[in-house]
Amino acid sequence: MHKTWNKSFHKRKMWRTVSKPGKLVYYMQPLVEHFFDIWMQPLPFPTLLKFLYSCVLLFFILIPILFPLLVLLFYYGIWQFVGDRHFGVVPPDNWDLLGATSQLWHFEVTNKKYLLFVTMYIDRYRVIITAISSTVDYMRMALCFVFS
Repeated sequence: MHKTWNKSFHKRKMWRTVSKPGKLVYYMQPLVEHFFDIWMQPLPFPTLLKFLYSCVLLFFILIPILFPLLVLLFYYGIWQFVGDRHFGVVPPDNWDLLGATSQLWHFEVTNKKYLLFVTMYIDRYRVIITAISSTVDYMRMALCFVFS
C-alpha cells in the first residue's frame, strides 16, 4: 500500500488541480516564514538591519525580473547611440535614455541655499527613520517584558 500522507503536497495527484495562485502561495510559504522569523528576532537585532536584510533579500529574489530589464535598457541605449550618431535619428523626449542619463550624471545644485535645504531635508528624514525604528524596537522590548 502506498502511503500518500507522507508525500509532500506538490508530489500528489491533487497538485494538478491547484490553481496558479494556489501554487504560488504554496511555494511562497517558506519565504514568508523566513521573513516572519527575521522580524520576530529578539531586541539586539535592530529594526534597521531587519529592513536592510529584507530589502537585500527581495533584491536577490527580483534579480530574474530585473536582469532582463537592465539588458533591454542597455541594448536600447546602444541602439539609441548608434541611431543618433550615425543615422541622425532623434528619439522623443520621453524615450531619450542617453539624454536623461547624461543629465543625471552632470546634475549639480548651483544655489548654495538649495544645497543646504536638500541636506537638511535628507537629515530630517534620516532622523525620522531612525526614531521610528528605535520606537519599534523599544515597543517590542516593553511588550516582551509585559507578556513574559
